Amino acid sequence: MSEYEGFEPGWYPSPWGKDDELGALHHITPEKTLSALRLVKQGRQIPLGHTIFLGMPGRANLHGPFYFWTSQRVYDHRPPLRQPATNKFGAALCRLELSDHLGTHLDSLNHISYDGKFYNGVDAFEATAPSGSLRLGVDTTPPILTRGVLVDGTDGSGSPMKKGEPISLDQTQRFLEKHHLTVQPGDAVLFHTGLSSLWFQTERFNEYYEASPGVGYDTARWLAEQKVALVGADAPSTEVTPAESPGARLPVHQLLITKHGVRLFDNLKLDELAQAGAYEFLFFASPLRIKGATASPIVPVAVL
Repeated sequence: MSEYEGFEPGWYPSPWGKDDELGALHHITPEKTLSALRLVKQGRQIPLGHTIFLGMPGRANLHGPFYFWTSQRVYDHRPPLRQPATNKFGAALCRLELSDHLGTHLDSLNHISYDGKFYNGVDAFEATAPSGSLRLGVDTTPPILTRGVLVDGTDGSGSPMKKGEPISLDQTQRFLEKHHLTVQPGDAVLFHTGLSSLWFQTERFNEYYEASPGVGYDTARWLAEQKVALVGADAPSTEVTPAESPGARLPVHQLLITKHGVRLFDNLKLDELAQAGAYEFLFFASPLRIKGATASPIVPVAVL
């Protein structure tokens, strides 16, 4: 069992200085991006984000429900709302109400704290306002273009892993060795647990929000040592839940986001990528620049 170790004194400031808000994305250098572009051989694009729909999976009790409705219909373009256009014009519009952690999303560095402090020692109380965070919001995350690596925790079966089953460091390293891969600085490392296939089975998927397979703590610590830029999985919290260390709450989030500035993607859609046997690829993601938000719904893309 992996024991939660806490943070040692001196965990901040970050290696990039006390004012840094970019975190591990510093490892995605221009040279890293150019190298990743050379991975494209087929030009095939695989979206890694789930469909958003009414009644979709989610933590409604904590994040609130998702609302979506058509607020303007084509036939609303008539008197008394407005005068008819000479070109028989009509338009439809929709409104959304949602959590910034809706569906497939990218966590920013103002999402998780340790002892009241965000990444780089930013005081969570002082930095958090009703209108959003004053620092480290998702708007500080630039577009991301880097090498992606997929670790398939189902070992090719595609069947969902067991609830509460961690993807261990040994399992990760054996998978990488089997497929002649290494994890390199600046990589986006993604983990397929098989939960992608359950997305449209809302009640069943929601069972995994408190008991899910995912990245184990030792694996996360090793990933940070390899200086990866991003980590994600097709599980609700990316990491295994409940935590391997009794009493801890989302320690992988805390270790990667807060201590090392590694952003996380939760609820990725990885079944198509796994079925293709695509374990190395060009990875692209660009979050919505919502000022002060703690995350952004997103559809990353793998390009083969």
